[in-house]
Amino acid sequence: MSSPLPSKSPARLSLFKLAGPTIVGNLLLSVVHLAAIRIVAALGSDAVAAVIAADRIYMAVQLIVFSITAGTTAMVAHAWGGNKPEEADRVVKLSAVVTLIASASLCLVIPWLARPLVGIFGLQGDMLDQSALYLTVLVFFNIFFSFLAVISAALRAAGDAMTPVWVAAIGNVINIALAYALVYGVGIIPALGILGAAIAAGLSYALVAIIFYLMWRNQRLLLKPLRQRFWESARLRKLIRIALPAGIEQFVFNVSIIAFMWVVSLYGTEAFTAYGIGVNVLSISIVIGMGFAIATATMTGQNLGAGQPDEAEQAAWRNLKISFATMALIGLVLGVNARVIGSFFINDALVLDYLVALTIMVAVVQPMMSIEFTLGGALRGAGDTRSPARIMATGFLLGRVILTAVFYWLELSVHWIYAALIADYIIKSAMYMHVFRKGNWKTAYNGGP
Repeated sequence: MSSPLPSKSPARLSLFKLAGPTIVGNLLLSVVHLAAIRIVAALGSDAVAAVIAADRIYMAVQLIVFSITAGTTAMVAHAWGGNKPEEADRVVKLSAVVTLIASASLCLVIPWLARPLVGIFGLQGDMLDQSALYLTVLVFFNIFFSFLAVISAALRAAGDAMTPVWVAAIGNVINIALAYALVYGVGIIPALGILGAAIAAGLSYALVAIIFYLMWRNQRLLLKPLRQRFWESARLRKLIRIALPAGIEQFVFNVSIIAFMWVVSLYGTEAFTAYGIGVNVLSISIVIGMGFAIATATMTGQNLGAGQPDEAEQAAWRNLKISFATMALIGLVLGVNARVIGSFFINDALVLDYLVALTIMVAVVQPMMSIEFTLGGALRGAGDTRSPARIMATGFLLGRVILTAVFYWLELSVHWIYAALIADYIIKSAMYMHVFRKGNWKTAYNGGP
């Protein structure tokens, strides 16, 4: 069965057509997370802490899926840019199978580890049990999430950023409605507390995955399934070669976040809750950066696949200028309105004070985050996932581990712990600029330096 070739030259790809829908989709996802926190907040700050802890661990265990989709993005973008839709189909199928195996393995392991994992944040008693159950439920639904992550990444890499948005929007609406009904109980539906929020999220993942699968199988997507072999050792090795450093990067990132949250938890539930809420509030700006990252990865990968390395580099620099200005503006808005935003989610005076301080500090680093997202996306789209891993590890070690340890040893306030984030992003943004300017990423896909 034949498949249509890409409809336009990679050089003509539009940043806003790629980044815009992705940003909207990620914003919708952030709204869902914020809505879940808002819904659970009525149960008390301990319940919010339990959800935040479980969500953080869940995001950490998903590093396998996210690392594989990094390989999917690079390989599909190169195949599509080189007018090879049949190879893009093979990559999608291979990635889906690998992530399915990984997700099934997590279903066997996490139920045994859930309680000690969420327990590192200082949860105790009933909240510890509920947080562990919340995590376990999400992991079982991760089988569905893995497929939608692969197909969404592949579609964006091929240039279709809109379809993942509207399909996910359906799941998001249902997620919020189900969360309210299952947390508090409606009619014959019993009140399940924070467990209800986990079930609602899981069901929305399942729904979106099923819709995507049916559309894909029925030839309704840009990437169409073909009758062909896809399991080939050379293709699998390339996927692993690209995915492995991305997995290491994700591991370092999640370890840094968890370690950072653990240190914050030593300052009390209020400081921990403020950090958890603050990260979700600021994810609104972060997902915008992710939109630029994914768009730049697509443009870089397709241009390199089409043999246009100079256009790939120029597109990355153009995107960086736009993302830098955009995220600087967003950081300003968030920083100025920090207390107003925080007041919407929490009434506790101490938690709110912590939240305002954190919001202002992270607002300061928004322009530097744009560098990490945009140039990081360019490197990953080129197949260079080793450099982002090295950069992440360096920022984590110097910016978070050492500084945080020094601040805690000096018995400084939690505000100083929050401030370590600034050093982290200064280091990473400087390293990204240096690595990208060297240009070695242009030959990384085929195993270059």
